[in-house]
Amino acid sequence: MLPLQRKQALLAYLADKGAATLKEMSDRFGVSEMTIRRDLNALEQENRIRRSHGGAVYEEQKQEISQDEPEIEAKQAVNQDIKERLAAYAAQRFVRSGDTIVLENGTTVSRMAERLAHLDQLTILTNGIDTISRFRPYATDNRMIISCGGMFRDISGTFVGPMAEEFFSRFHADTLFLSALGYTPEAGFTDPNLMDTQVKKIMMRSAKKVVMLLDSSKIGKRFFSPVAALTDIHVFVTDDNLTHEHRKLIEESGVELHII
Repeated sequence: MLPLQRKQALLAYLADKGAATLKEMSDRFGVSEMTIRRDLNALEQENRIRRSHGGAVYEEQKQEISQDEPEIEAKQAVNQDIKERLAAYAAQRFVRSGDTIVLENGTTVSRMAERLAHLDQLTILTNGIDTISRFRPYATDNRMIISCGGMFRDISGTFVGPMAEEFFSRFHADTLFLSALGYTPEAGFTDPNLMDTQVKKIMMRSAKKVVMLLDSSKIGKRFFSPVAALTDIHVFVTDDNLTHEHRKLIEESGVELHII
């Protein structure tokens, strides 16, 4: 188990039990008490636990969980320059001619569609109306886009539900480009709507590699429905406003981090 994974598991264990001794935690995770002490020291510095004599006590986090889902037009208007930069970088760095890729409809990911016209051969799978619209001028028989059907959600511009889920379960892609509305180390990547996140989870199963594009303004926000844990992705692309603390956590997880 990687150090970050052990810290997250240790935090979850303390949240469940309320408190535990060093010996209990050492036995539970199969590491020395010295290793547990180092993990607890790090968690205490992050104000997630409180050290006690011979153990630790969980500190209840007072983090607001947002229930509101912004309109897609509002999301498109936020951090446009950063989103353009991340999309351009991802399109250039991670897509090659002949690839089959999945682009979901996040306001950063959908911008990638306009950056792929130089490729001779490409297959894009999507559930997003914005992604389709952006790629439409560049579509040919060899550079194609395939959309799922399903129930259309106007607020997110996505097709969701059983038809969309079944569509992505039938295909295999080289790379999935994904986003979310929030990320915290405790909750991972989250979105407001369960139907959207369910489709995203099936997209993840269909791809060999998962690339997360997330501007740093979304870090520290938490929404109702989990999309993925940090360890579920392979590459994290974000901007240079990322804090040192979050950078360290991401790098310790083993995820490939690109700061643009």
